Amino acid sequence: MSFIKLGIRNIFRFKKRTFITLSAVSLPLALLIIGITLMNGVDKYSLTNIIDSQTSHLKVLKKGYFEEKDELPTDKVITECAALVVNIRSLDPVIGAERRIMFPGSLIKGSDEFPCIGIGVEPEFDPSVFNIKESLIEGQWIEDGEYQILIGKDFAEDLNLGVGDIITARVITSRVDNQFTWNAVDFEIRGIFDTSNPNVNSGFVFLPIEVAQEAMSLGPDITEIVIRLNTDEKEKIEEVKKIIQNIINNSDLDYEVYSWDQLAGDFLAISKMKTKNTSMLIMIMLFIASMGIINTMLMAVFERTREIGMMMALGMRKLEIKMVFLFEGGFIGILGSLMGCILGGLGSWYLEVYGISLRSFGETYEEIVATFYPVKDTFYADLTFEPLFYTFLLGTFISVAATYYPANRAAKLDPVEALRHF
Repeated sequence: MSFIKLGIRNIFRFKKRTFITLSAVSLPLALLIIGITLMNGVDKYSLTNIIDSQTSHLKVLKKGYFEEKDELPTDKVITECAALVVNIRSLDPVIGAERRIMFPGSLIKGSDEFPCIGIGVEPEFDPSVFNIKESLIEGQWIEDGEYQILIGKDFAEDLNLGVGDIITARVITSRVDNQFTWNAVDFEIRGIFDTSNPNVNSGFVFLPIEVAQEAMSLGPDITEIVIRLNTDEKEKIEEVKKIIQNIINNSDLDYEVYSWDQLAGDFLAISKMKTKNTSMLIMIMLFIASMGIINTMLMAVFERTREIGMMMALGMRKLEIKMVFLFEGGFIGILGSLMGCILGGLGSWYLEVYGISLRSFGETYEEIVATFYPVKDTFYADLTFEPLFYTFLLGTFISVAATYYPANRAAKLDPVEALRHF
């Protein structure tokens, strides 16, 4: 108890110095918490956008398609799927499943041609799998068998198109020995959508699956079956994936099931790289905090050299002298970490509610960010208890560790020399 009292008393003896030290501890920790929660929020909303508008939870693909998925091959198709789709829709965790065709194409307006990704969807079932219909801001949802397309807001602005306009789409009808046959088809723009995923808004068009099959001469074939579950839990997704794969294997079909994290591998790779950079940021912040504590405690040792000599003359042992300074550093660490958690929590809460607008940094910056993160306009933080708790523990631990050298230095002072110090 004596050590605790001495440690607390020493903290408040030099209020200005203590305030500077607390700031040196709390501000880096607060910035660290804000940075972690902001990056967690970016990851969370990016993955949500990918699932809601691009991959859903699971996809069934023809064997060999996944390895060439970036090329959107139309020669690796699913030919027998009616019974399989019925079986998939009957599974308890499944809330939606649809047949789709993804294909490379382009939209032609006048003498200009703009590349795009075309997606043939089942208008009846697509709303239960993706959020495109609920993202419509103009026009109406597409109808079965009609030559209609939906186009993203950014894409429509680039082409200066509106609802009711007629646009020509060019699609591949066959691919043999790298020789392509094309077909040009006119479509009415039925609606314009604006999802939270800028990649979808700027390069995707949606049309009825029967029209896509006819335009591409695919007959009843499709390129994928997309499945939506009632949960985002990875364990449950893997469980349903195994069930569907067993159904396929028992039916002697050469199809494979992939989960969203396999399909979004590029983004997850970027996320892992970001985690490494975050770790480096953590080390820098903690180093700054520890330097502030070491400097403050060394100043305390120099300023209180005679006092330390007096304590030794009164019978305090070296270990007890060291404990006084360690408790003092520990209290500074606790208070500084607590202040850092409060400041960081408030900052993260603000960013979770209001976010930080990318447009304030300029349109170019917004476009660059969109190439890495499928998040539109605003970054939001994701505040949870975990980063607050671990940052508090780290801050306290680093403070005590940073105090060890000054405390050890104080304990090694010679009592006689210390008493002569002025």
